[in-house]
Amino acid sequence: MSSLTNLRWTLNGPKIIPNLGVTRYGNASHNGAVLYQGPSKIQPDVEIVVIVTGLRNASSNTKTGPLLQTHILVADDKPTQAVVSGLDSAVCGGCMHRRRWNAELQRWERSCYVNIGKAQNAIWTAFQNGSYPDIDWDVYNTIATGLFGRLGTYGDPASVPIEVWDNFVKPLSGWTGYTHQSANPRLREVLKYCQVSADSLGDAQASSKAGLGSFRVLGSNSPPKQDWEILCPASEEAGKTVQCHECLMCDGKSGNNIVIGAHGTGGGYAQESNRRPLKFD
Repeated sequence: MSSLTNLRWTLNGPKIIPNLGVTRYGNASHNGAVLYQGPSKIQPDVEIVVIVTGLRNASSNTKTGPLLQTHILVADDKPTQAVVSGLDSAVCGGCMHRRRWNAELQRWERSCYVNIGKAQNAIWTAFQNGSYPDIDWDVYNTIATGLFGRLGTYGDPASVPIEVWDNFVKPLSGWTGYTHQSANPRLREVLKYCQVSADSLGDAQASSKAGLGSFRVLGSNSPPKQDWEILCPASEEAGKTVQCHECLMCDGKSGNNIVIGAHGTGGGYAQESNRRPLKFD
Protein backbone atom coordinates (compact mmCIF):
# COMPACT_ATOMS: atom_id res chain seq x y z
CA MET A 1 0.00 0.00 0.00
CA SER A 2 1.20 3.48 -0.72
CA SER A 3 1.10 6.39 1.70
CA LEU A 4 -2.16 7.99 2.78
CA THR A 5 -1.57 11.18 0.86
CA ASN A 6 -0.14 12.19 -2.47
CA LEU A 7 1.48 15.53 -3.39
CA ARG A 8 0.70 16.74 -6.89
CA TRP A 9 1.57 20.05 -8.53
CA THR A 10 -1.48 21.70 -10.01
CA LEU A 11 -2.22 24.95 -11.81
CA ASN A 12 -2.90 26.45 -8.39
CA GLY A 13 0.30 25.15 -6.79
CA PRO A 14 0.99 22.03 -4.71
CA LYS A 15 -2.01 20.26 -3.27
CA ILE A 16 -2.34 17.35 -0.87
CA ILE A 17 -4.98 14.85 -1.98
CA PRO A 18 -5.98 11.50 -0.47
CA ASN A 19 -4.70 8.38 -2.15
CA LEU A 20 -7.00 5.96 -3.94
CA GLY A 21 -8.63 3.81 -1.30
CA VAL A 22 -11.54 1.48 -0.68
CA THR A 23 -14.58 2.47 1.37
CA ARG A 24 -16.11 0.21 4.01
CA TYR A 25 -18.65 -0.79 1.35
CA GLY A 26 -15.89 -2.11 -0.92
CA ASN A 27 -16.25 0.69 -3.46
CA ALA A 28 -13.54 3.06 -4.61
CA SER A 29 -13.31 6.27 -2.58
CA HIS A 30 -12.46 8.10 -5.85
CA ASN A 31 -14.12 7.65 -9.22
CA GLY A 32 -10.83 8.12 -11.08
CA ALA A 33 -7.09 7.77 -10.70
CA VAL A 34 -3.89 8.45 -12.65
CA LEU A 35 -2.53 5.26 -14.25
CA TYR A 36 0.48 6.93 -15.86
CA GLN A 37 2.11 10.31 -16.23
CA GLY A 38 5.24 10.59 -18.34
CA PRO A 39 6.61 10.73 -21.90
CA SER A 40 4.44 9.68 -24.81
CA LYS A 41 5.77 6.64 -26.66
CA ILE A 42 4.61 8.25 -29.90
CA GLN A 43 6.15 11.65 -29.20
CA PRO A 44 8.58 11.31 -26.25
CA ASP A 45 9.17 15.05 -25.87
CA VAL A 46 5.54 15.52 -24.78
CA GLU A 47 4.26 14.49 -21.36
CA ILE A 48 0.96 12.68 -21.30
CA VAL A 49 -1.35 11.43 -18.57
CA VAL A 50 -3.66 8.40 -18.47
CA ILE A 51 -6.69 8.64 -16.20
CA VAL A 52 -9.08 5.80 -15.48
CA THR A 53 -12.68 6.65 -14.56
CA GLY A 54 -15.59 4.52 -13.43
CA LEU A 55 -13.94 3.12 -10.32
CA ARG A 56 -16.84 4.27 -8.12
CA ASN A 57 -19.65 5.20 -10.51
CA ALA A 58 -20.11 3.04 -13.59
CA SER A 59 -19.87 4.70 -16.99
CA SER A 60 -23.21 5.85 -18.40
CA ASN A 61 -22.07 5.42 -22.02
CA THR A 62 -25.04 3.79 -23.75
CA LYS A 63 -22.92 2.06 -26.41
CA THR A 64 -20.09 0.65 -24.31
CA GLY A 65 -21.96 0.05 -21.08
CA PRO A 66 -20.21 0.02 -17.68
CA LEU A 67 -16.61 -0.28 -18.86
CA LEU A 68 -13.77 1.30 -16.92
CA GLN A 69 -12.80 4.17 -19.23
CA THR A 70 -9.22 5.34 -19.81
CA HIS A 71 -8.51 8.84 -21.09
CA ILE A 72 -5.09 9.52 -22.64
CA LEU A 73 -4.44 13.24 -22.57
CA VAL A 74 -1.64 15.73 -23.13
CA ALA A 75 -0.71 16.59 -19.54
CA ASP A 76 -0.13 20.32 -19.94
CA ASP A 77 -2.60 21.26 -22.67
CA LYS A 78 -6.39 21.24 -22.51
CA PRO A 79 -7.71 18.60 -24.96
CA THR A 80 -9.57 21.09 -27.15
CA GLN A 81 -6.48 23.31 -27.27
CA ALA A 82 -4.23 20.35 -28.10
CA VAL A 83 -6.45 19.50 -31.07
CA VAL A 84 -6.13 23.03 -32.46
CA SER A 85 -2.38 23.32 -31.81
CA GLY A 86 -1.66 19.85 -33.20
CA LEU A 87 -0.15 18.66 -29.93
CA ASP A 88 -2.78 15.91 -29.83
CA SER A 89 -0.35 14.02 -32.09
CA ALA A 90 1.37 12.92 -28.86
CA VAL A 91 -1.70 10.89 -27.88
CA CYS A 92 -3.25 10.22 -31.29
CA GLY A 93 -0.24 9.85 -33.58
CA GLY A 94 -1.09 10.26 -37.25
CA CYS A 95 -4.69 9.10 -36.89
CA MET A 96 -6.66 10.17 -39.95
CA HIS A 97 -9.57 11.23 -37.75
CA ARG A 98 -7.60 14.11 -36.23
CA ARG A 99 -8.34 17.71 -37.21
CA ARG A 100 -7.26 18.40 -40.79
CA TRP A 101 -7.64 21.11 -43.41
CA ASN A 102 -9.92 20.38 -46.37
CA ALA A 103 -8.37 22.50 -49.11
CA GLU A 104 -11.18 21.81 -51.56
CA LEU A 105 -13.90 23.01 -49.20
CA GLN A 106 -11.64 25.50 -47.39
CA ARG A 107 -12.53 24.30 -43.92
CA TRP A 108 -11.20 22.39 -40.93
CA GLU A 109 -12.64 18.91 -40.42
CA ARG A 110 -12.31 16.36 -37.62
CA SER A 111 -13.91 12.95 -38.09
CA CYS A 112 -13.08 11.62 -34.60
CA TYR A 113 -16.17 10.36 -32.80
CA VAL A 114 -14.99 11.70 -29.42
CA ASN A 115 -16.48 15.01 -28.32
CA ILE A 116 -13.51 16.10 -26.23
CA GLY A 117 -15.18 19.40 -25.33
CA LYS A 118 -17.24 17.52 -22.76
CA ALA A 119 -15.77 14.60 -20.79
CA GLN A 120 -12.09 14.95 -21.72
CA ASN A 121 -11.92 18.69 -21.02
CA ALA A 122 -13.64 18.14 -17.67
CA ILE A 123 -11.33 15.25 -16.76
CA TRP A 124 -8.22 17.24 -17.72
CA THR A 125 -9.39 20.18 -15.60
CA ALA A 126 -10.03 17.89 -12.64
CA PHE A 127 -6.54 16.43 -13.09
CA GLN A 128 -4.99 19.90 -13.10
CA ASN A 129 -6.88 20.69 -9.91
CA GLY A 130 -5.44 17.60 -8.22
CA SER A 131 -8.66 15.62 -8.05
CA TYR A 132 -7.18 12.28 -9.11
CA PRO A 133 -4.78 10.30 -6.91
CA ASP A 134 -2.03 8.16 -8.37
CA ILE A 135 -3.16 4.58 -8.80
CA ASP A 136 -2.47 2.08 -6.07
CA TRP A 137 -2.39 -1.15 -8.06
CA ASP A 138 -3.18 -3.35 -5.04
CA VAL A 139 -6.32 -1.36 -4.35
CA TYR A 140 -7.15 -1.24 -8.05
CA ASN A 141 -6.94 -5.03 -8.29
CA THR A 142 -9.49 -5.29 -5.48
CA ILE A 143 -11.85 -2.83 -7.14
CA ALA A 144 -11.48 -3.99 -10.75
CA THR A 145 -11.59 -7.77 -10.34
CA GLY A 146 -14.31 -9.11 -12.60
CA LEU A 147 -14.99 -5.75 -14.26
CA PHE A 148 -14.48 -4.76 -17.90
CA GLY A 149 -12.33 -1.97 -19.31
CA ARG A 150 -11.67 0.15 -22.37
CA LEU A 151 -8.14 1.02 -23.47
CA GLY A 152 -8.17 4.50 -24.95
CA THR A 153 -11.63 5.98 -24.53
CA TYR A 154 -9.77 8.91 -26.02
CA GLY A 155 -6.18 8.71 -27.25
CA ASP A 156 -4.20 5.82 -28.68
CA PRO A 157 -3.13 3.08 -26.23
CA ALA A 158 0.16 2.75 -28.15
CA SER A 159 1.25 6.11 -26.74
CA VAL A 160 1.42 4.52 -23.27
CA PRO A 161 4.06 2.06 -21.94
CA ILE A 162 2.75 -1.47 -22.32
CA GLU A 163 3.37 -2.22 -18.64
CA VAL A 164 0.55 0.18 -17.77
CA TRP A 165 -1.90 -1.82 -19.85
CA ASP A 166 -0.54 -5.11 -18.49
CA ASN A 167 -1.48 -3.90 -15.01
CA PHE A 168 -4.76 -2.40 -16.15
CA VAL A 169 -6.15 -5.57 -17.76
CA LYS A 170 -4.75 -8.00 -15.17
CA PRO A 171 -7.85 -8.14 -12.91
CA LEU A 172 -10.40 -7.52 -15.67
CA SER A 173 -12.76 -10.09 -17.11
CA GLY A 174 -12.47 -8.46 -20.54
CA TRP A 175 -11.64 -5.29 -22.42
CA THR A 176 -11.78 -3.41 -25.71
CA GLY A 177 -9.09 -1.38 -27.43
CA TYR A 178 -8.08 0.12 -30.79
CA THR A 179 -4.83 1.50 -32.21
CA HIS A 180 -3.91 3.52 -35.29
CA GLN A 181 -0.19 2.88 -34.77
CA SER A 182 0.04 -0.54 -36.43
CA ALA A 183 2.28 0.81 -39.22
CA ASN A 184 5.06 1.33 -36.67
CA PRO A 185 6.66 -1.99 -35.60
CA ARG A 186 7.99 -0.29 -32.45
CA LEU A 187 4.43 0.32 -31.23
CA ARG A 188 2.82 -2.97 -32.22
CA GLU A 189 3.12 -4.63 -28.83
CA VAL A 190 -0.20 -3.04 -27.90
CA LEU A 191 -1.91 -5.26 -30.50
CA LYS A 192 -2.12 -7.99 -27.85
CA TYR A 193 -4.88 -5.85 -26.34
CA CYS A 194 -6.13 -3.79 -29.29
CA GLN A 195 -7.78 -4.09 -32.67
CA VAL A 196 -6.05 -2.64 -35.71
CA SER A 197 -7.90 0.57 -36.56
CA ALA A 198 -8.36 -0.06 -40.28
CA ASP A 199 -8.56 3.12 -42.34
CA SER A 200 -9.43 1.21 -45.51
CA LEU A 201 -10.64 -2.15 -46.73
CA GLY A 202 -7.01 -2.87 -47.64
CA ASP A 203 -5.98 -2.35 -44.00
CA ALA A 204 -8.69 -4.74 -42.83
CA GLN A 205 -7.64 -7.35 -45.42
CA ALA A 206 -3.98 -7.08 -44.37
CA SER A 207 -4.97 -7.43 -40.71
CA SER A 208 -7.12 -10.47 -41.40
CA LYS A 209 -4.32 -12.10 -43.42
CA ALA A 210 -1.93 -11.54 -40.50
CA GLY A 211 -4.41 -13.07 -38.04
CA LEU A 212 -5.10 -9.73 -36.37
CA GLY A 213 -8.45 -8.28 -35.43
CA SER A 214 -9.47 -5.04 -37.11
CA PHE A 215 -12.07 -2.32 -36.71
CA ARG A 216 -13.12 -0.44 -39.86
CA VAL A 217 -15.25 2.70 -39.91
CA LEU A 218 -17.45 3.00 -42.99
CA GLY A 219 -17.15 6.53 -44.31
CA SER A 220 -19.10 8.07 -47.17
CA ASN A 221 -16.77 6.54 -49.79
CA SER A 222 -15.95 3.25 -48.07
CA PRO A 223 -16.54 -0.17 -49.63
CA PRO A 224 -19.43 -1.92 -47.89
CA LYS A 225 -19.08 -4.61 -45.26
CA GLN A 226 -17.46 -7.77 -46.63
CA ASP A 227 -18.69 -11.32 -46.00
CA TRP A 228 -15.76 -12.02 -43.66
CA GLU A 229 -16.39 -8.86 -41.61
CA ILE A 230 -18.77 -8.59 -38.66
CA LEU A 231 -21.13 -5.67 -38.16
CA CYS A 232 -20.61 -4.20 -34.71
CA PRO A 233 -23.58 -5.52 -32.68
CA ALA A 234 -23.56 -2.38 -30.50
CA SER A 235 -24.02 -0.13 -33.54
CA GLU A 236 -27.19 1.59 -34.65
CA GLU A 237 -27.05 -0.39 -37.91
CA ALA A 238 -27.21 -3.63 -35.94
CA GLY A 239 -29.99 -2.38 -33.71
CA LYS A 240 -27.75 -1.96 -30.64
CA THR A 241 -28.44 -5.57 -29.70
CA VAL A 242 -25.70 -5.62 -27.06
CA GLN A 243 -23.32 -3.23 -25.33
CA CYS A 244 -19.55 -3.46 -25.69
CA HIS A 245 -19.05 -4.95 -22.23
CA GLU A 246 -21.32 -7.85 -23.26
CA CYS A 247 -19.64 -8.39 -26.65
CA LEU A 248 -15.88 -7.88 -26.20
CA MET A 249 -15.02 -8.94 -29.77
CA CYS A 250 -12.70 -5.91 -29.99
CA ASP A 251 -10.10 -7.23 -27.55
CA GLY A 252 -7.16 -7.57 -29.94
CA LYS A 253 -6.80 -11.30 -29.31
CA SER A 254 -9.92 -12.79 -30.88
CA GLY A 255 -9.01 -11.94 -34.48
CA ASN A 256 -12.43 -10.51 -35.33
CA ASN A 257 -12.76 -8.06 -38.22
CA ILE A 258 -15.43 -5.57 -37.21
CA VAL A 259 -17.10 -2.78 -39.20
CA ILE A 260 -19.25 0.11 -38.04
CA GLY A 261 -20.89 3.07 -39.71
CA ALA A 262 -19.27 6.46 -39.14
CA HIS A 263 -20.69 7.89 -35.94
CA GLY A 264 -20.15 10.51 -33.29
CA THR A 265 -19.73 14.27 -33.62
CA GLY A 266 -17.38 14.01 -36.62
CA GLY A 267 -18.95 11.06 -38.40
CA GLY A 268 -20.04 13.14 -41.36
CA TYR A 269 -16.38 13.84 -42.24
CA ALA A 270 -15.22 10.19 -42.23
CA GLN A 271 -13.58 9.01 -45.46
CA GLU A 272 -11.81 5.89 -46.71
CA SER A 273 -8.04 6.37 -46.68
CA ASN A 274 -6.27 6.27 -50.05
CA ARG A 275 -2.81 5.52 -48.64
CA ARG A 276 -1.13 2.16 -49.21
CA PRO A 277 -2.57 -0.60 -46.99
CA LEU A 278 -0.75 -1.70 -43.87
CA LYS A 279 1.92 -4.41 -44.11
CA PHE A 280 2.63 -6.86 -41.29
CA ASP A 281 5.38 -9.05 -42.81
